Amino acid sequence: MTELVTLGQIDVPSGILLILDPGLARFWRHDGDPRSPRPRDGEDVDLAIAGPDAVAAGRAYNRQFDPRYLFDVAVDRAEAMGGHFAAFAAERGFDAHARRLEERVPHTRRARLAVEAGGGAGVVVYNRLWAVAVGGLPADRPLPVVAEAMEGGEFPGRWRSIDVIVDPDAETVDSHAVQGVMVDHGQLMCADLGALGEFRMWESLDGRADFVFWGADAAELAARVGATRLTDREFGWTDVIEEEIGAHAERVQEAARREGLKIGVDFRPHDNLERLNAQIRANDTRAGTLSLAGARACGFDNRWGDGVFTIVRDLDAQGRLVRIRLDVGNEETQRRMRRVRLMGCEAIVSNLVLDGGHPPRFIERMEPIGPDDSGWGLLSGAESEEFMADGTNFGIVGVRDLVTRYPAFEEVLDAPIGSLFRLREEVYVPD
Repeated sequence: MTELVTLGQIDVPSGILLILDPGLARFWRHDGDPRSPRPRDGEDVDLAIAGPDAVAAGRAYNRQFDPRYLFDVAVDRAEAMGGHFAAFAAERGFDAHARRLEERVPHTRRARLAVEAGGGAGVVVYNRLWAVAVGGLPADRPLPVVAEAMEGGEFPGRWRSIDVIVDPDAETVDSHAVQGVMVDHGQLMCADLGALGEFRMWESLDGRADFVFWGADAAELAARVGATRLTDREFGWTDVIEEEIGAHAERVQEAARREGLKIGVDFRPHDNLERLNAQIRANDTRAGTLSLAGARACGFDNRWGDGVFTIVRDLDAQGRLVRIRLDVGNEETQRRMRRVRLMGCEAIVSNLVLDGGHPPRFIERMEPIGPDDSGWGLLSGAESEEFMADGTNFGIVGVRDLVTRYPAFEEVLDAPIGSLFRLREEVYVPD
């Protein structure tokens, strides 16, 4: 059995766990006004679906997880959305309508509604992003957060799953999945719903901040501006009063703009996110712990990057919670990663396709001969034996370009080695 890696412990005094990307936590407005903190975002409203058939109609409409609401609807689209739902309900024979709520629904309230709607767990919409709330956790003891790494195969070292263990001795007999948590910064965090209100982004907790830069021109620039070498690749200033760090940042960024320097920069106020990220950068497990309102929260690198990740509740024979499984390394995630890799590879293409105007009627996935080779070969079907024997009759083309030219190719892009397809009515079918 694969050894589990301990990432940390969490406390859930409210009994409800929230799972989200900590880098998106500034959009979580907790129990206050749920409007976006980003000035360029417009005003939104919330709609409630009402009427005798409200739940059935909301489920059939299938716009959001909780069938009773439509959250974060742009104010200038609210009337049209209500009309669209009314027409949908009438067409399907539902006695239901959507009405605009006078007051917005806070994010904490949405989390409790999601748990209720999902029978224990649900997707929480917050400023058009998704978190997952899970209820029924013990409030009187810490819960370990552990991860299982993949061994061998295509993705060695990546997490297969990350679990919050509720009952280590219980046997799982049933599982319920929720899709899912939106990730845009490659990280996840497990935190108590009530305690998350203490999480601060872009607000330094001690009035200090760091400014870091790196890149091909970083060392030379650091010598000019008096920056300190912080790591093998990073330069900058740390633990500086916020009012002073701005001057350092301005000098670096102005030089980069003026001279076209190749550098990346990161402003790091000493907020909760930076406290978490500092631990993630320093630890081999790429995980860290925060104390929020006296409750521990655990954040970590998910090792798969961005996307939407499934959360699973494992239950015992009595329906009690055994664990919460962050199913980060499932088949869907692996497929997405394969496709990302393949998009950066190349394929061999017949010149009859490249220059002769023929569509790629036959495509075959062969054994790749190098790390940049996708293994794909694209033929028109009109190639003769003599044509095939001459290597100059073929070109090397990036897979991304081929997908743009031939959209049907993308649908079979990650087919296994040995696959052969024929183009039929604009769709590739096994040959």
